[in-house]
Amino acid sequence: MKKKILLGFPVALTVLFLDRLSKVLISRNMFEGESTEVIGNFFRFTYVRNPFAAFSINFGGYWIMMALWAVAVVFVILYFYRTEFQWVKITALGMIIGGAFGNGFDRIKFREVTDFLDFGIGRNRFAIFNVADTCVFIGVCLLILLMYLEKDEAKT
Repeated sequence: MKKKILLGFPVALTVLFLDRLSKVLISRNMFEGESTEVIGNFFRFTYVRNPFAAFSINFGGYWIMMALWAVAVVFVILYFYRTEFQWVKITALGMIIGGAFGNGFDRIKFREVTDFLDFGIGRNRFAIFNVADTCVFIGVCLLILLMYLEKDEAKT
C-alpha cells in the first residue's frame, strides 16, 4: 500500500497542479472565446467555459454532473486501493484521480470547466479540452492496454 501511495499521490498532485496552473494562466491572459494560434491553425489555445462533460456532452444539470463526478472519483479511488502495485497501473490511476480533481475543482468553484486545448484543421475542429481531460484520457487508455495485455498473458 505504501508504494502505491508514494507513486500515485505525487502523480495525482502533479496533474492537479499542472491543470490548475494552465487554467489560471489561460483565464488571466485570454478573454473567453479568444483564440491564439500555437502551431498554425492545427493547434491553438481557445479559451472556453464548459458546463458539460467531456466533449461537451450534456448528461443533465449541475447536480447530475456533480453526482456522476463523485461516483467516478469514489470508484477510481476504491480501485486504486484494491489493485495490486504495478508501476504503470498506479501511474495511470494517479493521472485519472488528479484529472478528476482538477475538473472537479472547477465544477465546485465555477460550476463549469475551463477548456483551452484546441486541435483541428480549418473549420474541422476536435472538441476543446484541458490538461485534466488529457490526463484522464491517457490514464484510461493505459488501464485498457494493461487489461488487454493481462488478459492476453493469462491465455498463454
